[in-house]
Amino acid sequence: MIKKYCLLLGSSLLFAACSLTDDYDRDVLIRTENLEQYGCFNTKDNLYVPSLRDNEFLIINNPYDYRKLVQGCNAEIDFRNFDLIIGQFWVESNTADIKYIYTRNRYNRYTLHVDFLQNWGGRPKFVTYHAIVPKLHPGDPVEVITTVILP
Repeated sequence: MIKKYCLLLGSSLLFAACSLTDDYDRDVLIRTENLEQYGCFNTKDNLYVPSLRDNEFLIINNPYDYRKLVQGCNAEIDFRNFDLIIGQFWVESNTADIKYIYTRNRYNRYTLHVDFLQNWGGRPKFVTYHAIVPKLHPGDPVEVITTVILP
């Protein structure tokens, strides 16, 4: 009788230790948009946010702040459903392209990975990056991780 209980207890512990949702720890990819989809062009060089200093970013969540803070593009973003993450980053050479990956982890922390694809030549300068993301709740933590990728 005791052997049956030990066997039952051992097998239940074995199955309880196995997770049915191995994907729970993985980050969820979230689709982003950019201002080029709204008719702006060459935003890495044409957008300018005078209030940004050094390698900073900010989150704009209404049209009033967008018109007040962003220069170089008058896009009609639907701020009822989207927010704009915009920032600047110092690069040492010419930026050929910027790639974005936006994720949310299981703790509802958001991360925007920004990869600056560099090529030879050009001069050091600040480059503006941005991503139009689904509406954030007030207080949702957002982290921006910038990476320079050389040829």
